[in-house]
Amino acid sequence: MKEVDATEETGTKRQRAEMPAPAYNLADSIAVANAVHDKGGGTATADQLAAFLDYKGTNNGAFITRVAAAKHYKLIDGGGRGGTYRITPLAERILMPVYPESAHEALLDAFFNVPLFKAVYDEYKGKELPSEFGFKNMLRTRFGITPARLAAAYRILMESADQAGLFKTRGAKTQLIMPQITRSAAPAQVTKEENGDGGRGGDGQGSGGARPPAPQTQDDLRGAYVSTLIEMLREKGKKGESDPDLMERIEKLLAMT
Repeated sequence: MKEVDATEETGTKRQRAEMPAPAYNLADSIAVANAVHDKGGGTATADQLAAFLDYKGTNNGAFITRVAAAKHYKLIDGGGRGGTYRITPLAERILMPVYPESAHEALLDAFFNVPLFKAVYDEYKGKELPSEFGFKNMLRTRFGITPARLAAAYRILMESADQAGLFKTRGAKTQLIMPQITRSAAPAQVTKEENGDGGRGGDGQGSGGARPPAPQTQDDLRGAYVSTLIEMLREKGKKGESDPDLMERIEKLLAMT
């Protein structure tokens, strides 16, 4: 008896189930988490978040898909009927990193939280990426992306990979390579003179612990985020690329300072 392939039915191949993918890129989704953090203090209702992001209301299709994208990267959670949105610990690592490498690692984690992106990375790890035409064909045949969504899925995946630093090593969008992340030195121990308490340590018990990092203000966080976006724009400029949406986002953030 002939064994029937699981993808076949009555002599025709079934439609492969489409692998979910966000409708917005990583940077756009970080901006959602940043709005919850910066304007909402870490939480926001749906109405508040729509206002923070300059949407007319919560029934706006773009707002709904953008919030869904931020959840896809696991940058916010909550919501639901009358619930509040919260930034996740992952988003905190991006927006409020203790060390620079914490943000770099968190960007990669957010990228790999999208099953489609992780599957593509695993498929092409150590290999040259196909041309845009071949890449889109692969997304359709291997991962079930419908023809209507191919262009957007390809663009968002490539933009997000760039934003996560996966093209940084080679300097070209030809391979997905984990970037080299340099570790910061451990905080120096507090000396007797620096501590000013006879060397007893910050808790008065002689612990001699490390000096805690100074808390970051909202302006500090906004400035760091703007710097990240400007660096992304600069890298695009080196490649002869333009990004009006990214420029507009930077200008809005600068106007808030």
